[in-house]
Amino acid sequence: MVKINGAEISVCGICCTKCPKYIKKHCSGCGPNDVCKMPGCAKSKGVSICFECKEFPCKLNYKFFQKSWLDFLKSDKIVG
Repeated sequence: MVKINGAEISVCGICCTKCPKYIKKHCSGCGPNDVCKMPGCAKSKGVSICFECKEFPCKLNYKFFQKSWLDFLKSDKIVG
């Protein structure tokens, strides 16, 4: 987890205080753990947030996020 402009941002890129898992206390945390593989992966790649990784989006992200959203991020499409 990192703080950006006072907001806690998880390794996966979600604002912790807005995440349903975090609110329900079902979050496994941003330290390497057996439940979520993203924190360990990010640490091994030397990044704080998955978005910083040159391999983003990867198979771990595709298991976690909606495919259409990741495909949009990967594309050159412009919003608006």
